[in-house]
Amino acid sequence: MIELGKKYKLKKIKGFENSDNEYYKVIGFYTFDTVICENACRERFVFMKEFLIDPQKPDDIYSDLILERNK
Repeated sequence: MIELGKKYKLKKIKGFENSDNEYYKVIGFYTFDTVICENACRERFVFMKEFLIDPQKPDDIYSDLILERNK
């Protein structure tokens, strides 16, 4: 469960190298499935809850998002 005031990492996307280990603090809920987050530099972002790693499921680090590259 994603909670207000807690810090979370973003899930990784399969097939893409992601070196971003930054934490994002949840500062508000935008809608039922989206949250407003802030990084250490106080920049704000809106993420869907499903892209944040849930501490109750720490092994679930990959997103279901599939990106395809056109040649």
